[in-house]
Amino acid sequence: MNRMLDHLHWHAAGVILAAALVCVPLTGCKIDDVKRGDEIGRFKGYVSEQKKQLQPKTVGKLSIAQCEQVALANSLDLQLRQMALKISDQNVNLALTGALPHANLGYTDTKRNNDNALTQNGKTVEINGRHEENLSLQATVPILDWGLTYYSYQIAKDQKRQDVLLLARTVQTLQRDVRTAYVRHAGALRQERSLKAALMAGQEVLRVARSLEAAGETVHADTALVQATVAQAELDLALVQRVIQDTQIQLAQLMSLPPGMQIDIYDDLPELPPLPTADDVTKYEDRALVVRPELAAQDLQRHVSAYQVRQQATAFFPRLDGIGGFNWSNNSQLTNSSWFFGGVQISHGLLNGGSDIVRYSIAKKNREIEEARSLLLSLGVVYDVDMRALNVKEMFSVMRAAESLEDARKAALQRVISLYMQGLEDQAGAARALADLTIQSTALDRAQTAYLIAWHELEFAALPEASRFDLTATTRPATQPAFPGAELLAPYMNGK
Repeated sequence: MNRMLDHLHWHAAGVILAAALVCVPLTGCKIDDVKRGDEIGRFKGYVSEQKKQLQPKTVGKLSIAQCEQVALANSLDLQLRQMALKISDQNVNLALTGALPHANLGYTDTKRNNDNALTQNGKTVEINGRHEENLSLQATVPILDWGLTYYSYQIAKDQKRQDVLLLARTVQTLQRDVRTAYVRHAGALRQERSLKAALMAGQEVLRVARSLEAAGETVHADTALVQATVAQAELDLALVQRVIQDTQIQLAQLMSLPPGMQIDIYDDLPELPPLPTADDVTKYEDRALVVRPELAAQDLQRHVSAYQVRQQATAFFPRLDGIGGFNWSNNSQLTNSSWFFGGVQISHGLLNGGSDIVRYSIAKKNREIEEARSLLLSLGVVYDVDMRALNVKEMFSVMRAAESLEDARKAALQRVISLYMQGLEDQAGAARALADLTIQSTALDRAQTAYLIAWHELEFAALPEASRFDLTATTRPATQPAFPGAELLAPYMNGK
């Protein structure tokens, strides 16, 4: 009776298992398609929530440091990379499982279409019934794998460290991009202010020119020249306003702000850092070779490649594992239908047709490649620093030339105004001098902006211990007025 109950119990278990194997693929394996409409709704919900969270943080004028903080806290790219680090942690844990026991559970339920019997001494003996059931549980405990698990663990740890270093470089790159975008946007705002002042001055000159023409003191040609100057100022203003829109969008995108969200920044030109000396550049090169994250990541890759050589070498040696388990069968002819067993197992792939030798050779060549790649990356970093430093020097030369030319334009405008006061110069000459100064003023601001951007790029290429920029200040005094030469035009603007 008990045997019959056991048989019914195992038969029911087999039926349930078979039903599960049939139903799961039919009901649990199908995944709904990702619908674009649903994703659009999810995206809009995300944007709306971001606006609520970021609105208090973007009220008022933002400094560079505040923009960096918003960008680092809000960057989806950084969030994705941080989530990927969790996979690196799991890969380290996965590598450790090679040293833990592994167990396999198996159950079979089979039926024959004829008797399970054999003939012995002219007699047919039934070994078992047509219905057979077997249950097995086997565990394997690694005893000697020649360091395979250890090497896999070390490789996983090094790869995790690489991911951390690459994340650090991503953070640095984002900070650099935010700073350069901030400087470009601030420069465009300054240039707009200068051009607006120049346009107002030109319009005032045009008003005076028209009055003089109406009084018969000048000819129409003089007024037309002033009109052309005013039209050029209007065109330059329209162009720089387009630049403001572009730089605003670029900065907002780097800060991962929702589309259409406006921010206000400090646009005063900060104190410009001095030109780096040859000793500074040499120190920057040495510093970059020490602290650049991608070089440290490459050092880890060389370590990984060395471990991979040893990892492939373990395939040349046989594994030694401890085994144990339990078996059960419904064979009625067996004296002991269930039993435990234990022992050791030695296994070896016998070079797997030569593939183990090939993989070992590939690993050795990869190690040599990574050694050469380290030199290549180091050379690239040094050249990166040198090129950034050269760009700073070039921008410094351009800036100095622009400053000299602006001084000359100021002197020319002052001379023209003096002649105008004496009646020796007309409005057209004054307008041309004003236009020349306006153009040069804008060119100088662009040169100063480019110099500042080049310095930021150099600092993030070298990562010096002490920054040349004070990012904690919310604003700084401008090194030049909104419209250079405005003080010279004061008498002229008053109609004298």
